[in-house]
Amino acid sequence: MIDGATRDFLSDFLRRTAVRERAEIVAVAILQTHVHVLVRSGPRVDLSRLVQLMKGGSSHAASRRAGNQLGLRWAREYSATTVSPKTLSRAVHYLESQDQHHPGEGVAR
Repeated sequence: MIDGATRDFLSDFLRRTAVRERAEIVAVAILQTHVHVLVRSGPRVDLSRLVQLMKGGSSHAASRRAGNQLGLRWAREYSATTVSPKTLSRAVHYLESQDQHHPGEGVAR
């Protein structure tokens, strides 16, 4: 389960990882049980590598944070969908409204 401190850590970690890999986080929704990330990247960005760095890197870093007792564990699988410039605003709105799509799974601030 993702709590407030883990959400803040993840938000920062995912953004820094994207920048290092020449991608940009457009929107992110972090719930108690899962994460949605909308990424803008060029054609040369290796998506599977980016996801591996985000998931594996954050798990590795989170497990070494002071006070962390459970670490951060991800499911093996992930889903990726492309978004056209025409539907970008709809995708951003979808991520921004995740608390409504998954009642009770929002992470308290």
